[in-house]
Formats: sequence, structure tokens, C-alpha cells
Amino acid sequence: MLHYLKKFSNWLLPRTCVFCKNLSYRHQDLCQPCLQDLPILPQGCVRCANILSTPQKNLTCGQCLKKSPPFDCSHVLFAYRAPIPKLILNLKFHHTLIHAKLLGELFAEKIQSDWYRDKPLPTTIIPMPLHAKRLTERGFNQAVEIARPISKILGLPLLIHDFQRKKPTLAQATLPALKRQQNLRNAFLIKRNLEQQHVAVIDDVITTGSTIYEFCRALKKQGAGRIDVWCCARP
Repeated sequence: MLHYLKKFSNWLLPRTCVFCKNLSYRHQDLCQPCLQDLPILPQGCVRCANILSTPQKNLTCGQCLKKSPPFDCSHVLFAYRAPIPKLILNLKFHHTLIHAKLLGELFAEKIQSDWYRDKPLPTTIIPMPLHAKRLTERGFNQAVEIARPISKILGLPLLIHDFQRKKPTLAQATLPALKRQQNLRNAFLIKRNLEQQHVAVIDDVITTGSTIYEFCRALKKQGAGRIDVWCCARP
């Protein structure tokens, strides 16, 4: 009955594609042709999702073999190229929250159909926190808004209030490697004991990776047993 009600509602109130602005005729604000044009990221390193030269699955890159990251696996949905930057930038700087809903729905579909089809899901989702000043300026945390539909679809709790970015930091991409580490040192405050929990950390874009590394290190110090990184896009 629910299936037919959804089909009826889509017919009665058809959705509009966020890219081409035509009627979607799907359950999302994304038409089939535009869906097929999205830059799905190929299979990469199971730890950091860096693209590998071989298409084989379940391989670890040399960088992660040399120095293990403070998380156990990474899943990234898109390459950060057109039209994904426009989707994310409009979300962050023009309050186009419908883009967060779409990204979350697409992410949840990939989780169910591929990434976690044969393995257990994390027990909770933790969005990457924003500094209070940035949160006030923007009015919302884009990672939280992307995580909301994922949490709802998968039935996983969303933890928000016990994780703080306690100091403002410069844009990581503008800094050399050593400065990135100094920029993020002690940047996060974790108020919850995670007691060997299996958690998923979600963010919109991974650029240098330094921020997600530092946040996951802080989570490990608070007892996180396994950390899966979920990200919408990366270069």
C-alpha cells in the first residue's frame, strides 16, 4: 500500500530535477538522464578511497599501507567534478537544502545496494561538526542536513550535540602539509564516550583529508572501535 501511495503522490505532485529543471518522473528531485550523467567515483582504496590504477576491489593503497589512517574504511559517492560542485556549493552558500536531501537519498541507496549489502551497518552516524562561528554565519551544518535522510532511510541514530569544533581553522587546501597538522591540532572536542561503537562519520567533501583524519583521531581517543568515513565527493 505504501508503495502505491508513493507512486500516486509522485504522479499528483511530480518532482523537478535540480539540474535540468524538467519534471523528474522519479521519487527524487533528479531525472533519469541527469542521474546517469553523475560522476560516480570508481572503486578505490578501501581505507581512504583514493583511486587506484587497478579496478580490483578490496585493495589498500601504498599510502595507507605505510601509515594506517585513524579510520577503517571510506565510501565516497562522487568525483568532485561537474555537476557535483554546483550541487554542493549551492547547498552550502545559497541554503538550497533540497540538495542535501537528494545527496542523502543517493548516498543511502548506494549503501543499501552496494557498500553494505553483505556487511553490517555502523550503529550510529556522526556528522562532521562546524565551528560555532561558521554555524552561525551559515545557519546550518551541511553534513548534518545530508545525514538526516540517510539516518531516516537506514534507521540509524544521528549524533550531533556531543561533538564540537572548538577552534576556527583556515582552509586546509591553502596550507602545506605541516601547517595543516598544526592548523587542526586539538580542533575537536568530543563529550561522549563511544565505548567501542561502530560509527560512520559523514561530510560533504574530502579535499586534503586532514580534517577527517583529525576528527577520527579524536573519536578514537574517546573509545570508537570502528570508524567508517562517508563522504559525498572528493577530487
